[in-house]
Amino acid sequence: MKPLCGLLLALIVLFRTAPVAGQNLATVRVIGPANDGYTVVYYGVKAGIFRKYGLDVQTSLVPNGAAAAAALSGNAADVAFTNTAVVIAAHAHGVPIQYLAPGGLTTPKGGLSKALVLKDSPLTTARDLNGKTVASAALHDINSAIFFAWVDKAGGDSKSLREIEVPAAAGVALLAEHRADVVILTEPAASQALASGRVREFASPYSVLSTFVDAAGFAVLTPTVDADRDVYERFAKAMHEAAAYTNAHPNDTVDIAASFTGSTPDAIRHGSRSVAADYLDPRNLQPLIDISAKYGLIPKAFPATEIISSAAAKP
Repeated sequence: MKPLCGLLLALIVLFRTAPVAGQNLATVRVIGPANDGYTVVYYGVKAGIFRKYGLDVQTSLVPNGAAAAAALSGNAADVAFTNTAVVIAAHAHGVPIQYLAPGGLTTPKGGLSKALVLKDSPLTTARDLNGKTVASAALHDINSAIFFAWVDKAGGDSKSLREIEVPAAAGVALLAEHRADVVILTEPAASQALASGRVREFASPYSVLSTFVDAAGFAVLTPTVDADRDVYERFAKAMHEAAAYTNAHPNDTVDIAASFTGSTPDAIRHGSRSVAADYLDPRNLQPLIDISAKYGLIPKAFPATEIISSAAAKP
């Protein structure tokens, strides 16, 4: 009798933690740029983690985080992988956007964006940049704001810089054509560019910070979450579970990242990999809000708690 009871208990646990065959799954459309931070979603789909939480997650790609946020606002997506400057600026202008899950924990020593110049470029110091042209994947995003902060701290004048937008895949070509003096690329595009042998690293902009920050994440619209809270709470929990694995096993996701980023497995394997924080923490967002206010991305700073969804996973 005891073995039978044990079997029944195991079955109960199984059916409580996995979707029943034929169960209707809630569809969640996730959109974002082809950056390594998006790998966690592709892994979650492949590993069946979202299905375990009763979700059918459908992924799509856009050129940058700003385009992802625009798709979210236009109801073309339910969750957007986007950079924090976009979320900050949208919130400051009254858009009800918040982060549901972290997606790009950046350290002062291991920033996921790099400022690159041609290998034979004469540029060596921040002061050399005065009056020069800087290219980034999206105008006025968090990576360019951080770069401007680095320029000023290192003795240059960010106000003298001209900023243009360029797709990550075209960054090296733009430098070679002398249409930009510096290009800011995120991983894995930065490592891919360095592997070409045509460019060198000019600066690691995030070295200007003294703490960890969430440079990117997975955003939602507050009214959408309020209308179907259970779905988004399950999505946040699934993301937490997927990120715990991808953080601990970066080599297991090399091929997944290569499948959608356009970078080679070798470049991804030897480059800096994206890591997500365990949970959303206001302390990882406030420095970016303050920098955004300082460099004119928003009129004034606000508490970071305002851009964290109440449906986010919690410790």
